[in-house]
Amino acid sequence: MNESKNEPVSREHINAYLDGELALEEREHLLIRMASDPNLRAEICAQRTLKEQVRAAYDDLPRPNASATHRYLNAAWRQSLAAGVLLVLGLSGGWLAHDRLDQSPVVERLAGLPAGLQPVTLSERVDTQRVVLHLDSSAPERLSASLDVAERLARSRGQGQVELVVNSFGLDLLRQDRSPERARIERLAERYPNLVFVACGQTVARLLREGQPVVLLPEARVASSAINEIMARLRQGWVYVKV
Repeated sequence: MNESKNEPVSREHINAYLDGELALEEREHLLIRMASDPNLRAEICAQRTLKEQVRAAYDDLPRPNASATHRYLNAAWRQSLAAGVLLVLGLSGGWLAHDRLDQSPVVERLAGLPAGLQPVTLSERVDTQRVVLHLDSSAPERLSASLDVAERLARSRGQGQVELVVNSFGLDLLRQDRSPERARIERLAERYPNLVFVACGQTVARLLREGQPVVLLPEARVASSAINEIMARLRQGWVYVKV
């Protein structure tokens, strides 16, 4: 699944990245290309949105019963999925990454990071006191674990900075009506001024377009998109960790 620096990134490769199936080295190379290629970032955003739409559509389907063995997506969802496909196709035509692809330095051991989580960096000047965490799941155990990691890192970096960036289903962590961790987030924000919670503006906008009210916790800051926020931090020498 290796991609040459002079070839377009394949749809298969992007899907593997979104599904968490890329090997560490492949993920690092893709992050390097994303850092310098806005078209690639847009392509990955579009693919992620399409995956969310498909998952949500099937999650909303009624369970089969004796009188109905098959259910189909309603017209609104079919139109939404078609629009997502067109968006992906429209963004994927003919973009190439022309920048030099360097080996990405990896921080082998990061103070305060639990075993099993892999830190990744793009800059040769890495500041291990600044860490951006990324959450895109609403699984209760993932929400709790992400705060465990954020607190541990913030506590070990009194003068450093930690950001927890959430998008996709991970936005539930910072939603007033959905977060099971509201009280804990309030306590963490008070205790650790170096810990910042960031919501993806694209995810918020999508939910609003779908007619879902979105009220975020007062501790949340909204970025234009999760990918743009993460890429900006990586360029500044921050360490990235998917939680």
